[in-house]
Amino acid sequence: MTQKLAIISTVFCTFVTLLFFIMITDDVIGVRYVQIQEHITGYSYLLEHVKNYKVVNQNRMFADGLAIGGAFSLSLTLLITYIANGRKTILLLSGYFVFKALMLTILLGVNVTVVLPNFYQLQSIDIPSLLLLSELFLLWFITTLFNFKKDYKKIYVSIKTTCWILLLYLPVSFLLSIKSSFQISLLIEMLLNLALLMLGIYLVKREQRLAVFYTVLIVIQVIFASLNVIALFGFDIDIYSRSPYLYSIAFWLSSSITVFMLSRGYYYQIQDKKIAELKALTSLSKSKKAQADLLILQEENQEQLESHVQERTLELNIALQELEQANKELAEKNTLDELTGLYNRRYYDQKIVAEHRRSRRNLTPLSLVVIDIDHFKKVNDTHGHLAGDHCLVWVAKKIKESLGRVTDLGCRYGGEEFCLILPETDTKGAIALAEVLRTSIAEEIVHFQATPIPLTISCGISTYWQQSGVMPEDIFAAADQALYFAKENGRNQVQQKALEETSKS
Repeated sequence: MTQKLAIISTVFCTFVTLLFFIMITDDVIGVRYVQIQEHITGYSYLLEHVKNYKVVNQNRMFADGLAIGGAFSLSLTLLITYIANGRKTILLLSGYFVFKALMLTILLGVNVTVVLPNFYQLQSIDIPSLLLLSELFLLWFITTLFNFKKDYKKIYVSIKTTCWILLLYLPVSFLLSIKSSFQISLLIEMLLNLALLMLGIYLVKREQRLAVFYTVLIVIQVIFASLNVIALFGFDIDIYSRSPYLYSIAFWLSSSITVFMLSRGYYYQIQDKKIAELKALTSLSKSKKAQADLLILQEENQEQLESHVQERTLELNIALQELEQANKELAEKNTLDELTGLYNRRYYDQKIVAEHRRSRRNLTPLSLVVIDIDHFKKVNDTHGHLAGDHCLVWVAKKIKESLGRVTDLGCRYGGEEFCLILPETDTKGAIALAEVLRTSIAEEIVHFQATPIPLTISCGISTYWQQSGVMPEDIFAAADQALYFAKENGRNQVQQKALEETSKS
């Protein structure tokens, strides 16, 4: 759609250019020049010594027609381009070139009084009005092009204030004389161009895009505005009469730079859009990559979490096993005698009760053997307590070797006294086990630091046959009495005492 509009606008503008060219060269307006005998170029009517009456030749009309037609064609092209894409800057530029083209028309000789001979009063306001309106559109275009409202607030306020002052001055200029209005308008143009030149230098220093092209445009306008001011106020010379193509060249040079600057601005916009799209694509790609990395990280974290849970579970199980082992070791330490390795008195008290109940429940015999080392005090007194401890350990070892069943237990009751709990063992079995133990101890001599220490033991036995009223302490008391009999009868022997029923329940 945009390409079609561009083609149509080009054809239309070409047609308009040819129309102006044909109209001028056919002496349509030239006839009026001849009839009225007036050809006003530039501001020659403000200069005292220049005559305002001369006939226009065909070569001059051909060049003027081409310049004026091209100027209006440029304005129409920009207008149609604005209709095609709707950009505000193009509309402002089109308006600026319309007023510049009208001013070019007047300065090249087609004065308002020539086109409208009955309205000579318009002669005082034609150039000043067109000049001020073109400057207004130029300021508006520059403000929009560089986006001063957003990026340079103070500059935007200054330009806006200047525009309002120009609008307020415009009706005032209608009340002034021709010469005064024209001179003031040229001074305003000169001052505005100087201010815009300073703005251009400031934008160049700020490295603003298009600032260089803008500054070149303003420099050209400053040059020609300076020529106008110098000619009008200094030398009283009609520059455009002597150099008829000077204003055309100035117009087309400014127009070319302005259009190029606008085109360059669109190029930058396209580049910025591509860069923005590329950044958006890059950002989208990074976002997708980040999401993928996040998903991978979540999966890794999940795996690590599960691994950590498994590790912690394994560590917890190991800790529980270690705790259980520690508790077991602690329980063993609480039930074992540290010196001999046999069960201690506390364990004996618990175990005899349990075995008594099991014997009564299962109707099986339970024998108890109480052992005492003979003359153990003499061993301590003669060889020392370390030797005595060594003897206790040695006897405990013999006791462990004599116990053939897992259910048989050896305990250190206290001092040099030991107890054997023999479940499901009758009196004969207990006596036989005690005799084997006694014989092995008596026949073997203990050595402590190369010193032989002969030892013997005395044993007392009692057997529980579910006698009525017999308790664990009664079993021990009977075995202890049997041990006493063995010691009284010469030691190094085994005695037994039968349990009797009691009235205890």
